[in-house]
Amino acid sequence: MLYQTRIRLRRILRKILGTGDPPERVARGLAAGFFATAFPLPGFQIPLSVLFAWIVRGNKVVSIFPQFLSNAATMLPLAYLQYEVGSIFWPGTVAHVDQALAAVRTAGASWQWSAPLESLRVVAVAIAGLGTDVLGPLALGVLLTGLAAAIVSYPISLVAITLLHRRRLRKRLERGIAQPPRELVVPEAPVREAADTAALMRYAVDPETFVRADSVKLLVDGRAAYPEMLACIQAARQSVDMETYILRADKTGQRFAEALSAAAKRGAQVRLLYDGIGSMGLSHDYVQGLLQAGVRVAVYRPLIDLWRIGLERMNRRDHRKILVVDGMVAFTGGLNIGDEFVAKEEGGEGWRDTHLRLEGATPAAQLRDLTEAVWARATLFPVPAHAAPAPAADGRCASTGETPVVRAGTDSRRVVNVPVQVVSNKEFLQRVRVRRAYLHAIKHARRYILIENAYFIPDGRIRRALRHAVRRGVTVAVVVAQHSDIRIVGLASHALYNELLASGVRIYEYPISMLHCKAAVIDDMWSVVSSYNLDHRSLRHNLEAGVLVLDRPFATRLRKQILADVAQCREVTTDTQAARPWEQVLLESLAYQVRYWL
Repeated sequence: MLYQTRIRLRRILRKILGTGDPPERVARGLAAGFFATAFPLPGFQIPLSVLFAWIVRGNKVVSIFPQFLSNAATMLPLAYLQYEVGSIFWPGTVAHVDQALAAVRTAGASWQWSAPLESLRVVAVAIAGLGTDVLGPLALGVLLTGLAAAIVSYPISLVAITLLHRRRLRKRLERGIAQPPRELVVPEAPVREAADTAALMRYAVDPETFVRADSVKLLVDGRAAYPEMLACIQAARQSVDMETYILRADKTGQRFAEALSAAAKRGAQVRLLYDGIGSMGLSHDYVQGLLQAGVRVAVYRPLIDLWRIGLERMNRRDHRKILVVDGMVAFTGGLNIGDEFVAKEEGGEGWRDTHLRLEGATPAAQLRDLTEAVWARATLFPVPAHAAPAPAADGRCASTGETPVVRAGTDSRRVVNVPVQVVSNKEFLQRVRVRRAYLHAIKHARRYILIENAYFIPDGRIRRALRHAVRRGVTVAVVVAQHSDIRIVGLASHALYNELLASGVRIYEYPISMLHCKAAVIDDMWSVVSSYNLDHRSLRHNLEAGVLVLDRPFATRLRKQILADVAQCREVTTDTQAARPWEQVLLESLAYQVRYWL
């Protein structure tokens, strides 16, 4: 009985102290505590430590430990040092150091724990009466010494705690109690729920805004998507509108250039819009060849416009991937135009990505409107005049692959009406629209959430929603790239793994090639395929576009595809995280601090 009680007390103590927290969280708590220690305010340092630790998501209990270094004997020497440091950088007049220290001593001696409210008033009055020649240098010195203490203590404590975690892991491995691999099991839908049509709408924000697509088709990788896209362009008779973030003048880019040029020569109105930074290496000859064939070309915010629009606006990029043909067939998703998305056996890099083909005038028109809005603000290349394009008898183009997704119980030859919603962040106030759709669906998940995302640095609300979903009994799994093509983004993403794992989220790293997908499926009900990464760049900076699908057969197909990717992945566990070298942990933490610009 006594032994069990001791075990329970030890577990409670560990939970209070947060000893199971990842090294980054503990180190942030210590750094917050050292920052608060620099404030020579008796009675305030402990609350300030907890407050700063909460702000930086650090361990709040650990943040109190540095306060044991602060006492009556250290307060005046520390204030003297801070005043001297602040005097060096203070631009105004500076009082004599004795006068300054006398004022600080008076303020500190005024505190009485028997009357905290009255002491708070006295201290506030004393501080307010110091004057700018005393308070200014002292406040600046407090800030500088606090930042210096936090900056120095953070990497030192992070490295030390990481090494302790690795030592603990080695002992676990020696005793054979490392985490065993677990199979990812996705719960099946109840028969009653699967038969309930109204249940679909529970996952949708503004269900009245959904429209009907004639068909929706999942395209896996460039192997499936590029032939479909090229076939539609080659069959185009009226118009082709193409918008992409990356366009390369390699073999794949040349294939699209030839198809676009041929469509323009047939009399179709062909427009190509690409991003000035994403396609910065695009050659002049490539663009001129398109212009001479009659293709209208525009570039969104090229680097040459930096002096005119400023760095902040230049940071906003066009990250969309949209192709609309004859106003009836549309493609969108994560695929750019380049050889990296081509299969390795065909000379490419075999990047894993997901794209979508839609048929239907309404969703195609909505995607074309997105391109139209950006086209109006882009920089157009001068083109020669062309005759009006010949009208087309039929707006549809041929399919080169499998039959479009159909509803269960219907004739497989019949085109299916599928509820879809085109989502974008075309305006400043709509930048959270895609994120809002994610949050709504996650909050309504009942069985599983599967996410594939190339650059996964979710903000606090997304992480909190996933954590609450796990607590409801929902299986949550995220598939990310094991080796990101942008290393600093991969490091910033890894910085969140410990928090996500502690929340019960399962993380899988795709090792075969770069995983570039931006897709998710929930409960075989709600699906999304888009250009939207769950990171700060997509949330705050980029123009994005995607399609939400409320269709069980399509969701089932996407779920099976993600689970097939999971079967080839390496699962990340707390043991693999603890085994990381300390320099990697430090780099990940530093990369996460600049996530706003990634």
